[in-house]
Amino acid sequence: MKRPQYVFRPNLNEPQHRRAWALLQQMPSAKRKEFLVQAILATEQTDRLEKSIRKVVREELQAVNITGAVPSPLPENTIPNTALDFLNSL
Repeated sequence: MKRPQYVFRPNLNEPQHRRAWALLQQMPSAKRKEFLVQAILATEQTDRLEKSIRKVVREELQAVNITGAVPSPLPENTIPNTALDFLNSL
């Protein structure tokens, strides 16, 4: 059975490709294959973790009632309590 092969040809006009190429060039040539494998698996794991976190947050938000958290504004002609407290102190 032949091993699958993938050729990486970055477009150095694109900043992300240029950055990826620079990171790959920093690796010793014997470790580049393992570096790419780990990068692919880390990306997949991050995506799965993000989906799991989003699912849990959605479920928790459905169980929480957030109404009433915003105070209602006072009518325009209402005297502030601080002014009344000042007058009472005289």
